[in-house]
Amino acid sequence: MRNLFIVLIITIIPLFANAQGFNQSQLRNGTLMGVDERAPQLVQLPTMKPIVTLNHVEKAKAKLAREEQKLIKMARKAWDKEDDLKKEQEQLKTLENASQNSNDPNHQKKIETLKKQIAKSQEKVNEAKKEIELESKKVEDLENAIDDAKYTRHD
Repeated sequence: MRNLFIVLIITIIPLFANAQGFNQSQLRNGTLMGVDERAPQLVQLPTMKPIVTLNHVEKAKAKLAREEQKLIKMARKAWDKEDDLKKEQEQLKTLENASQNSNDPNHQKKIETLKKQIAKSQEKVNEAKKEIELESKKVEDLENAIDDAKYTRHD
């Protein structure tokens, strides 16, 4: 507490010393700042322009890029499904060839289940191809819209 009081006194003493030596008449006559001197000018910082929003064509190009990436992902998945289908068909061929050589009663059941799996895989591949076709149609429409937007003016 005592230290706080001493620090407070030390910080206040210079304020009183400056106040006693101050002459108000100098301020009125302008001698304190000098007649020729002017108040310092503020530094003019360059003004920042607001962030301009993307125009119509740039928005369409960004959307086109997203749709193309989506189309690529879908195509990769479809190719994977087609590869799986081909593997299953090869397995079926090997099972059918092996059935001639073996007399296993469960062998025919395995062939039937594999045929069902192939049918399901074929449906998945067909669905994926339809989705790719629809997505490619969207991409084409966006490309056409971008071409049209280049020649039209949007405010």
